[in-house]
Amino acid sequence: MEQKFIKITDKNEWQVLLDKVLFKTFFHFLEWEEFLEKSFKWLKFERYVYNEECLLSLARVGGKLISHPFCEYGGPLPLTEKIDGEFFRRDLFSEFKGCIRISFHPQLLDYFGKTALEDSGRVSYLLEDQQNLRKTTRHEIEKAQVNNIQVEKCQSEKDLRNFYNLHVKGAKRHKIPAYPFSFFQYFLNSKESEVVLAEKENKIIAGSVFLFYGRFIHYFQNAIDEKHKNLGANHLILWRQIQKCFLENKIFDFGGTRQDSSLQVFKRGWGGEEHPIFELENYQSSGFRDSKLRNIFGLLPPFFIKKLSPSLLKYKL
Repeated sequence: MEQKFIKITDKNEWQVLLDKVLFKTFFHFLEWEEFLEKSFKWLKFERYVYNEECLLSLARVGGKLISHPFCEYGGPLPLTEKIDGEFFRRDLFSEFKGCIRISFHPQLLDYFGKTALEDSGRVSYLLEDQQNLRKTTRHEIEKAQVNNIQVEKCQSEKDLRNFYNLHVKGAKRHKIPAYPFSFFQYFLNSKESEVVLAEKENKIIAGSVFLFYGRFIHYFQNAIDEKHKNLGANHLILWRQIQKCFLENKIFDFGGTRQDSSLQVFKRGWGGEEHPIFELENYQSSGFRDSKLRNIFGLLPPFFIKKLSPSLLKYKL
């Protein structure tokens, strides 16, 4: 049988191909993938070109191949305007016999269609014109303004560390592994991302990470001080970024979330258009979310959460 997926091992060759794709996300930048490989010894990327029609970057984690780790979206990345999704699905599961999962950015459906794909049970909200804010959402923005919340781009590692400590406390609260501090250093230093903080009386009480690619501004991570969660700080951060988004004629992506979750209710309140996140997957994720160890993890002090999380993140994939 003719091999459809040709492995690319030379990074310079891959970068040349990557420069030709019609769409890619922040997560597909070669620099980000190299950073992940350096950060986690248990993760290694494999890169393929499919039938001269698209690229596919996969992270090997144990016996799994995942496109793309730590995010809502993966590949494949189109080299041509139209790709037969049925053929791609057939060839993918024919050549990759082990566990594999690919999550598709909504924009990729313009190239692949969705008839051959499966609904992941997650959705994203895209906002690209004048927003229709829910009344309660507008109220939270006004509340933050009344409370004199200041929103500024993070400029120093000292402020970043304060924001990171909120992230770790949030991970403890939700009983999930935290990302390492090096993630947030990467976002601080990259030209394709920024960390935006909310302050009250010179104290950082909330923050969010935003990623930039193509026409998209992607809301990726956030954290908040529980003592100040009712001041509307996260809402004000988002409102400022959405205004920036429209000034630059871009699309605001609220990021993926599970259907019927409280986070979905929050994101829906901004008036964006709902898009199901489709995928191709031949295994069911279990990992840390379903582990009874979560209850123990939630009892650990922040120091141990920082220490243990880099090894435990693999179980979220």
